[in-house]
Amino acid sequence: MNSTPFKKRNNPLDSTATKTVAQPQTQTEPKVEERVVSAPVQTRKSAAKQVVIVEERIKYTATMDKGLRRRLKLAAAKRDVQISEFIEDAVLEKLEREGD
Repeated sequence: MNSTPFKKRNNPLDSTATKTVAQPQTQTEPKVEERVVSAPVQTRKSAAKQVVIVEERIKYTATMDKGLRRRLKLAAAKRDVQISEFIEDAVLEKLEREGD
């Protein structure tokens, strides 16, 4: 058995190589992300954790001013959150404020 996790490729010029037919890709299930967030804390005893399940996350690309991105990275780092989480929270806040 091969110790590498990769499938060995066949040489297309090798006459003894068997030809494989590509299988159509099936649609994969959407990614499910679990985030653990702190519940509002009133006393030390009430520091329970709440699991929030967020379904179907998609990747996106955005462009912005270089200086604004630098400020974004600093703000996210100060709050100890990922940049994507900071952006998502900011977008949700703006949509709620504008009534959308």
